[in-house]
Amino acid sequence: MMRRFSLVFIFPLFFAGLGQAQTILPDFNAENLGKNKVRISWVNNFGNRCIQLNVQASKDSLKGYRTIFSTESPQLPQNGFIYVQSFPYKMFYRIFYILDSNQFMFSAPKIAGDILPPVTQTNKVDNENKDTLQFVEKKEMQVVNAEIPVKKPDPPRIISIYKADSLFTQLEYSVYKKFRDSVNKRKDTLLVLGQNEVQLKPFDPASIYTPSIFVLINQNGFVKLNLPDAASKKYKVVFYELDGKKLFSINNISDTAITIDKTDFIHAGWFKFELYENEKLIERNKILLQKDLR
Repeated sequence: MMRRFSLVFIFPLFFAGLGQAQTILPDFNAENLGKNKVRISWVNNFGNRCIQLNVQASKDSLKGYRTIFSTESPQLPQNGFIYVQSFPYKMFYRIFYILDSNQFMFSAPKIAGDILPPVTQTNKVDNENKDTLQFVEKKEMQVVNAEIPVKKPDPPRIISIYKADSLFTQLEYSVYKKFRDSVNKRKDTLLVLGQNEVQLKPFDPASIYTPSIFVLINQNGFVKLNLPDAASKKYKVVFYELDGKKLFSINNISDTAITIDKTDFIHAGWFKFELYENEKLIERNKILLQKDLR
């Protein structure tokens, strides 16, 4: 029996009479109100199934998030709040909520956008210049004798490959795919650093570790728990950052096979874990989550 756990972040507080349509979880609205004020709002379509909801913020889109608000009424159908920044710097926001079915959700990070001013129509016409005044209504505009621009070809996508701390080579994406396939046939490793950056890590026999038979990565890159005796034994797994900071835990596991989504881990890289059987530690190991290169 397969059961899937997923995480997505979301922000909570109710506002009556908001000026625009609300966004249903796991999406949300982040609006820049000016004067270092940001309004976070959303619509809860889960009702009483939503049992916890926190709003988090960070200067980095991938890490360093801290909770800036935790609602006492996560079940409200419409919610939001205003966050006042100490200084006018760019912040990333996301929402984290938990459903009664033990689903942990993180929303995609979002930067607060400016609220567009309402469109107005000029009614007062200067009689002296009315013959030269042009009216533009909505998005309709007539263009006369306009030159059709010639679309320039997109520049080739270049992938930068680093080795240790220096640039190893740069390849066009079509050539890089062949290089990547050749690396996959060897024991070397390619780690994704960014959208167009990867790091080549030559095989090091001293760094070999024994993969777990209980906590592993499946062919789709998701974490899979393989616990054949889960029906008769009480299992628990706890995941940590490499520095020992606890991420989350799954208790009272009764399914023999569970798949955990990548987004639950917030970022790619190495993670430590501890597996307990009947409250007794039976394995301490680590797993590597690769970032997708699209």
